[in-house]
Amino acid sequence: MKKTVKPVVSAIASAVCMGLGQLLNKQIAKGIIYIVINMFLMIFAIPRILNGIEGLVTLGTVPMKQHSLFLMVYGILSIIVLIYILWFYITNIIDAYKKAKLKEIGQEVPGIKEEFRSFLHKSTSLLMLLPGLIAVSLVVILPLIFSIMIGFTDYDLYHQPPAKLLNWVGLENFKEIFTISSWAKTFWGILIWTIEWTVLSSILPYAVGIFLAVILNNPKIKFKRVLKTIYILPWAIPGYIAILVWRGLFDTSYGLINKFLENIFQIEQIPWLQETNTARIALLIVSIWVGFSFPFMISDSIMKSIPSDLYEAAKLDGATSFHCFWRITFPLLMFSIAPIFIMSLSGAFNNFNLIYLFTGGGPPNLDYQGAGNTDILISWLFKMTFNIMKYNYASAISLMIFFVVAAFSIYNFRHTRNYTEEDIMK
Repeated sequence: MKKTVKPVVSAIASAVCMGLGQLLNKQIAKGIIYIVINMFLMIFAIPRILNGIEGLVTLGTVPMKQHSLFLMVYGILSIIVLIYILWFYITNIIDAYKKAKLKEIGQEVPGIKEEFRSFLHKSTSLLMLLPGLIAVSLVVILPLIFSIMIGFTDYDLYHQPPAKLLNWVGLENFKEIFTISSWAKTFWGILIWTIEWTVLSSILPYAVGIFLAVILNNPKIKFKRVLKTIYILPWAIPGYIAILVWRGLFDTSYGLINKFLENIFQIEQIPWLQETNTARIALLIVSIWVGFSFPFMISDSIMKSIPSDLYEAAKLDGATSFHCFWRITFPLLMFSIAPIFIMSLSGAFNNFNLIYLFTGGGPPNLDYQGAGNTDILISWLFKMTFNIMKYNYASAISLMIFFVVAAFSIYNFRHTRNYTEEDIMK
């Protein structure tokens, strides 16, 4: 009986040097391939990875010769590559252990060609996903980690690499946002308005869309196709153009809205975009116009799929039209719309385009740090980055926004009837 290497010994050998365990298992070709890869990694890749991680830790030591931001990017890339290498290293150990286990129980170890064919057969989906995984690492994960790390440095107008290297400051940026009075006042004021804006700019378009869908599904309404076409038009017009047109309509001196109010109702010119309350009202009006078409179309299609027998049975029991809507139509609508509505809440929380194009965050507030009275957190971050160059504060606040929006969305998604009933069906 041939002596076989114990699986633990084979695994330890591959842990010491990739490929040694395979050589002990008499997989010569496979072991040589692993050893060549191991040598390449140890000679060329690992030293560069260690240098990249060192630069990430120090963020540079010699001004004008080293750039902290580049060192940060190289360091993040080094960690991502190191994770892939560790994954490859662990699979090498597992492979050596499994093959030794096969030999121990008397089974034949497949050759390299058989293993390659088996790998292609079993891992086709993994190979198809690999380019996308690498692309996601570079396009999504790298910028995300980079922007998060900026929040833990002193990167601002007075610390601009390469002239001045950055330093890690830990949670100091988060602390200053809440302890420095001017920044705390700005943060809490904008946060409160952001929450109000998120709720109102999400609920009102959906309320208007559902209301119009209910009215349009009334059998007494005529010219339904014409009305549907009119209601869909706001969704078909590019948002950029629509917002700029609305900005012209709300102009204090030349806007058609003030002209209409003055000529028909004898109302003096309203400074729509110059005062806080009127600017916020105008924003909500535009958000309704821009956003009601989508919930209208969804609600209209859902209502057409509701069996008419439900309404007939309810009316036989004495239910009014309001009861039919509240007890039948609305629950069935919300069952399908709730996940989309949650997404619209997250979108409204970060609705940069409407704020930036319509009011620009104005009217200005002298008590705020680089923000106006209609700025929401995302537009304030934009100004903080490009106007006053507080990159560290902007990153810290964006990190807080990310956790709040992600936690809110995940929690509400998991508690919608659509989500819970899908789990029950599984």
